[in-house]
Amino acid sequence: MRIRPNIFLVSSLLLTPAFLWLLPSIIQCCVSYGPETMTQTAGLASLTVIIVALIVIWMWLVAGSRVAWLIMAVIVWVWAFPIMMISRLHIGPVSPSQLEDWIVSAWRQDGLARVSLINPIMFSLMLIGLILPLRAVFRIGKLERDTQIYRDARQSPR
Repeated sequence: MRIRPNIFLVSSLLLTPAFLWLLPSIIQCCVSYGPETMTQTAGLASLTVIIVALIVIWMWLVAGSRVAWLIMAVIVWVWAFPIMMISRLHIGPVSPSQLEDWIVSAWRQDGLARVSLINPIMFSLMLIGLILPLRAVFRIGKLERDTQIYRDARQSPR
């Protein structure tokens, strides 16, 4: 018996931790004290986007929906890219000789240094999660045929 991984499930498992990584900082923006600020409003909007993304991932993308993949592509490039990669601009270029020292010091520190280290990694997970199902998303007849073969295999008596 050959086990064939579902590429959409793998994609969903890669996209989920990246969105969950953003959740604590977004919640912190939402609960900032005092009168309503722009930070709270942006935090609530971002929290909504994260919830929508997780729902789309686990309700539609796992099932192989092309529309879900398109929604996730828009969320990743229009919403997540600016949020996750802008912090990387603050540290400036790092030479290869200083890279190891920077990684070690950023990992040990809290705040912007660690965020600027982990965010590109999480964004890379998002990109891999989007790229993996590309072939399956843009194959019109093959995806439908594979789905039918899978259904037939599940329904046949053993």
